[in-house]
Amino acid sequence: MVLLKAIEGLPLDEQERHIFEKHTARPYNPPPGGYAEIVIILGVQSGKSRIAGVLIGYGALKGQPGTYALALCQDHRGAMRVLLRYAREPFESLDLFKAEVVRSTADTLELKNGVTLAAYPCRPEAVRGLRACIVVIDELAFFTATDGRPMDQEMLRVARGRLATTGGKLVVISSPYGQSGALWELHRKHYGKEDSSTLIWQATAPEMNPTLPPDYLARMEQDDPEAFKSEVLGEFRSGVATFLDAEALQACVDAEVRERPPRPGIQYRAFCDPSGGRRDAFTVAIAHQEAGQAAVLDVIRAWQPPFNPSGVVAEVAELLKRYRLHSIVGDRYAAEFSAEQFRQHGIGYTASERDRSALYLELLPLVNSGEVRLLDCPELLKELRNLERRRGTSGRDRIDHRPGAHDDMANAAAGALVLAKAPAVTPRIRCLYDEDSPLPCGPTYRPGPLESMIREGVPWRR
Repeated sequence: MVLLKAIEGLPLDEQERHIFEKHTARPYNPPPGGYAEIVIILGVQSGKSRIAGVLIGYGALKGQPGTYALALCQDHRGAMRVLLRYAREPFESLDLFKAEVVRSTADTLELKNGVTLAAYPCRPEAVRGLRACIVVIDELAFFTATDGRPMDQEMLRVARGRLATTGGKLVVISSPYGQSGALWELHRKHYGKEDSSTLIWQATAPEMNPTLPPDYLARMEQDDPEAFKSEVLGEFRSGVATFLDAEALQACVDAEVRERPPRPGIQYRAFCDPSGGRRDAFTVAIAHQEAGQAAVLDVIRAWQPPFNPSGVVAEVAELLKRYRLHSIVGDRYAAEFSAEQFRQHGIGYTASERDRSALYLELLPLVNSGEVRLLDCPELLKELRNLERRRGTSGRDRIDHRPGAHDDMANAAAGALVLAKAPAVTPRIRCLYDEDSPLPCGPTYRPGPLESMIREGVPWRR
């Protein structure tokens, strides 16, 4: 209630002012009519959706004809309908509010004053052209496009544009995540700043919702202390940041190139991320290094579970042989089993000396300097965009995917590209040719199998 009163700039008594100062780190001195932009950072199960519903309904009743009371959500229809359900609850349960409804559909609620309540996904094109009397953004910290690109900054700009001519309020309600992105920047710039026109309210879930069971909170803290900080205490996770710059990554993509066929004279390298066939995908990538020193991704394949690992290994072996490959480097997952499976198909399997974090860290400067060429594979690019850098307890950074996401294709691609950039070893056979003499050539000359391998740069063992 203190939060809702403060948003509108209503008078607060001494106890309410103390609550306000505790959660905003600033004295209560609101502008006339309250704050134009409000950012509410809370833990999960703290009543965010209910607060959002109240604000949308109240803003709609005060709105101008022809405007919208907008709720912007992550692109899931269920999330949009949940938020809209909270907003329309008073209009369906209270007689005074029922009288204000002109038309009700599954996705909208039209009022007598000409205002429409509606929920939209986090796609800029979905709301362009609309004028809004209030915009409530739900879970801004987690706004991403279907291809994994962050959409938080873009949606924040679009939301402000919907309010440019109406003077309505912009309300952001979200759980925090890492120390990057639009929500973090808003907190960093405005939290505790007395002269800021943007109000930042930050509170723990139990403070906003005292009905949360103590055993639930204790279990959360014990099971995942890092998640407990953000999902219960409402604090940003320290040492978590986006790993690859989205623009630098996009600059490395060869548009509309899905796969590159094998070419003669090219030395290919392969990396795979094997799987048992139940949870994760089995992925393989093939890459080579161009004369201009760029590492080029030629193939990326993924087999989604469930599958038979032996059958997938057979398919991978056939793929490798198309690119004149008789060996592959892979993740250390079940290394002995993987090696035995590949050995049955004439492919040598070597466990990688680098873990996935090390591979990603070696890939980073290659992407930033444009020394890699990637395939136009939406799923691969999504996984690369979702990689995060986390500060490890031992001082060594750890690179991994977001909770609930995957990075199987990203791991295979990074491994192949890093291998391709490794210094190549030029084979030499002293017993057949003098090292200073060129190999025989001519229109009628037919090289033997071993000599052909040397000419094509195929790795070999004496």
